[in-house]
Amino acid sequence: MMPSPPVPDGRGMLFLMAGECALTAFIMAALIVVMCMLARRRMPWGPAAVQVMLLLVLLPGVGGALCLPRLLGAGGAGMWPVLQGMLLCPLVTVLPLRTLLRVPASVSRTAWGLGAGTWMRVRMLWLPLLGPSLVLSACAGLGMGMLAAMVDAGAGVGT
Repeated sequence: MMPSPPVPDGRGMLFLMAGECALTAFIMAALIVVMCMLARRRMPWGPAAVQVMLLLVLLPGVGGALCLPRLLGAGGAGMWPVLQGMLLCPLVTVLPLRTLLRVPASVSRTAWGLGAGTWMRVRMLWLPLLGPSLVLSACAGLGMGMLAAMVDAGAGVGT
């Protein structure tokens, strides 16, 4: 007879919900930043417009992520971390996007002109430039994801 799998305790569920929330926010943030990087050539004002829109929804998004389980009850408990991650996406996206706006568009063109391929530009140019803001963004996303998971557990959603 095989032993039954271990039942996750409250902390394990809390970390799982926080990770799911942060992962959703990171995936959406990565898509937004990549789209802004690609749009910089055709629309130089594009990343700035996206940043303004993200700043407009930053505080309501964070507040909504924290208040969501209290406002709507435990009806969609499995979807809360994903919805909260979507609401936390502006928080995770603003820092790398701000760094992207400070880098001149000619830097990537110069690297391309010197013979750097796409992956070399990503590895040698964009990751070092965006690295510190990505780390800070990851810390903010994980922290807010953990806070949102604690609010969920307090509202009885994660149980």
